[in-house]
Parts: sequence; structure tokens; C-alpha cells
Amino acid sequence: MKQKVVASECCAGLHPQNTLRGFQFCLDSGVDGIEFDVHLSQDGHVVVQHDYLLNKRITRSPSGQWLENTGPAVCNLSLAQLRQFDVGRYLPGSREAETYPNCQPADGERIPTLEEILRAHQAASSAAELWIELKTTPFDRGISADPNELLTAVVNLVEEFGLVSRTVLLAFEWQLLVDAGVVCPGIGRDFLSINPAFVKSLYRRKGMVRPEDMYRPLDPADHGGSFPETIAAAGGGWWGPYVADVTAHDISLAHECGVMVNVWGVDSDDAAIEQALHLDADAITISDTTMLQCRLS
Repeated sequence: MKQKVVASECCAGLHPQNTLRGFQFCLDSGVDGIEFDVHLSQDGHVVVQHDYLLNKRITRSPSGQWLENTGPAVCNLSLAQLRQFDVGRYLPGSREAETYPNCQPADGERIPTLEEILRAHQAASSAAELWIELKTTPFDRGISADPNELLTAVVNLVEEFGLVSRTVLLAFEWQLLVDAGVVCPGIGRDFLSINPAFVKSLYRRKGMVRPEDMYRPLDPADHGGSFPETIAAAGGGWWGPYVADVTAHDISLAHECGVMVNVWGVDSDDAAIEQALHLDADAITISDTTMLQCRLS
């Protein structure tokens, strides 16, 4: 089976991340899937943005000034407030600018809504799949919307546009994907996973956290520590491990369980791409899809 090329954050390596400009590029370039992240605004709109808190390295104020501090939380701002910010370039010298040196700035880009994204997809009559990551965290409910409200809002929009069969929902919080399989059986589900040490480091200011809480009510420990077996038992079709956390043997075992694998976090350089291809995953999520498309064409 041909490996799917999925554009991370609407091809963040070439266009400002999670923007309509990047999404349109993905539609025009013929990628298999377009990955982006969604939150719920304070007034109930599904908005496309990666970080829980406004990222000062990609966000400029209405006056054009870079934010001095990170925040506030996306879920605590209305759509009108979010629309004021320009997210069309990366701060010079920032981690994003260094990671994505080929990104083409697009001043004036605003945080889009999921509805705008779906309308653009509809207008293009595209066959590209929509890989929508539901941004919630069990470790700090104060920085994300209610998980069930976010899931309901996303599913309602996808159903309204008739795109259920072309949508894959992604989440680190597996309960959301279990619920998604009940409320919308035809929708794809990608159960994300990451090294527990990274989770502990990310939330170190919150004190001790249990990374396995992301996966409740499922528990890989009940299946010999196997993520694929756990996901298969839940009826999930996809496992989404961080590329550095998985081996070709792990992916082979997933296939034996009937679970497809999408590796993410693949750097847009030759060595990382060759490593990802060697894993023989079913899909590769990457920020510069053109580099991968050249190898698979």
C-alpha cells in the first residue's frame, strides 16, 4: 500500500502553521492528508491553532507588535478577539524560524475557523483527508475547552459538510476517540502516543503527572504494554506514535493487529525522511511535504 503523505500543521515548513494559506497550498499540491489542530473559543467556535496559549513567537498584536508574553489561553478568548492577531510569520531567531527556514511569510493571516477550512476543502473538491487533532489535556483543564464540547462541535461540522469518510480525528486523550467512535462510527481515529518522560517534563510545573492518564479508560498495561493491541481492542484504526518512539518491528506488530500507523514529528531533512520511510508506516506526517512527495512519486 502506498504510504500517505500528511502535511503537518498545514505544511508549516513552507507556510505559517495552521493557516488558510497553508491549507490552500496543501489542497493545490495534492497531498494525501492535511493535519491541523483545533480548539474551542470562548464563544463556541472551533478554531485552528496549535498551542493552548497564544504563542508569542508566531503571534503579533493588532498594532503589529510581537506578544511580549505567552498567552492568554485560546479557549478564554472569543473569536473576535482571536481574529485581531496576525499569525502570518515566525519571530526571527525563534525556534519556529530556525526549524522552518523555508517558510514563506504571509502577513495578515488570521487564526482560521474549522468552518473556513472545510469550506475551502469543499470549494476545491479535494480528495485530501482531514487529520484533525483535538487539543485537550487531562493535566490542565484550565487551558483547554471541555473535551466533550470540542468533540461535539467538530463532529457536527464534519457531518454538516459531508466529510466524515475523509476525516481522521487525532488525540492524545484517548477517551475522546472512544467517544467519537460511538457518536460518529464512520469517522477515522488516530490514537496518539508519546514518550512518558516527555509528558512529565512538559508538565513539570504542575507537579507529578501520570502520563498513562492520557489513555484512560484504555490501559496498555492490560495488553502487555502494547499500544497497537490496546487500540485494536478499542476498535481503533490508527496508532500515531512520535517517530523517535517507534521501530519497524513495532509497526509490523501493529499491522498484525490490524492497526495502521501514522508516524509524526518527522523532520524535513533527507536523513529523517529516509529513517521514516524505513519504518514502513502507513502514513508520514511532515512539515514540508514536497520533500517526501519527491521520494514517493
